[in-house]
Amino acid sequence: MDSPENLKEYLAAIVENSDDAIITKNLDSIIQTWNRSAEHMFGFTAEEAIGQPITILIPDDRHHEEMDIIARLRRGERIRHFETVRRRKDGCVVPISLTVSPVRNASGDVIGASKIARDISLQKEAAERQRMLLAEMRHRVGNCFAVAGSLITVSARQVETAGELAILMRGHLLALASAHKLAVADPTGETSGSTSFRELVSSIIEPFVGEKVHDLDIEDVRIAPASITPLALIFYELCTNAIKYGAFSQSDGHLSVAARRRGDRFIIDWRERCDIDPETAHGKSFGTELCHDVAKSALGGTITKHFEATGMRARIDLDPARFAA
Repeated sequence: MDSPENLKEYLAAIVENSDDAIITKNLDSIIQTWNRSAEHMFGFTAEEAIGQPITILIPDDRHHEEMDIIARLRRGERIRHFETVRRRKDGCVVPISLTVSPVRNASGDVIGASKIARDISLQKEAAERQRMLLAEMRHRVGNCFAVAGSLITVSARQVETAGELAILMRGHLLALASAHKLAVADPTGETSGSTSFRELVSSIIEPFVGEKVHDLDIEDVRIAPASITPLALIFYELCTNAIKYGAFSQSDGHLSVAARRRGDRFIIDWRERCDIDPETAHGKSFGTELCHDVAKSALGGTITKHFEATGMRARIDLDPARFAA
C-alpha cells in the first residue's frame, strides 16, 4: 500500500464493501459514484444511477431538502445524521440517516459531495413499537383503575357491610388476575398451550359479573397460543366498556355472547341489554382503535358496533384460520 495507486484501490474497496450506501455527486446534483450498498438500498444498479440527478431518489415533496443541502455544501458545511426518507426504484420509501460532506479539489474549492446513507427502518420500527407499547400500557393502567372503581360501585349495590364488600371485591380481583394470567402471554416465552374460546371468554367476563346470569353460546374452538392475547384484548375492552356505561354497570343489565363458525368465517355476536347513552358509549378511545387494529392485523377480521336506547350490539367477524389451533 506504499504507492498512491494501491492506496486508491484500498480506499475504493472500503467504499465498495461498506454496509452504508455511499454516493458522490457534483454541485449540479448529478450522481458520480454509486457503491454496492447503494444498489441494495435503492434498487438501482450503478449503471442506472450514475449520470442521473440525485432527485431520482428524493420524493417530490422533499425536493427542497436537496436545494438546502447544495446551498450548505457551497458554504463548506457538513450535514450530519439528517433523518429523512428516500425513494427506491420500486417507488417504496426508506427511512435513512444521511451524512453529507463537501468534496474539495486541490485548490480547496467545493466541487461536489459525498453522501453516506444508513437505512434506519429497524430503528424506526422499534421506536414505533415502543410508542405503541407505552400507549397501550397507559391505556391498560388507566383501565385497571377505572375497572376497579366500577367494580367497587357495582359490588357496593350487592352488599350491606364494608366487610362483605371487601370479600366480594377480593373475589372479583382474584378472578380478574386469573383471567389476566390466562390471557396475557408469558414474557419468558413459555406457554401452557392452547385454550378454548369459551374458556377464554368466560375467564374475562367472570370478574366483571360474578354470579350474575349471562348467556354464553360459544362453539368449542381451540385457540392457538399466539392468538390468545389479541382475542383477550378485544373481549377485555368490551367488558371494560360494559362496566363503565353498559350492561355490567346496571343491576338489570344483561349480556349474551354467541360465537359460531359460518362458512369460512367465525362470527361473534356480543349483545348488551341495558339503558345506554349512544353518544357516550360511541366515543373513540385508544382501546377502541387498538381493538380494530388487532382484529384486522392479527385475526383477519372486523368489529362493528350498533348502539340504541335499549343496549349495544357488537359483531366481530374473524378468520378462524388466523387463530384456531
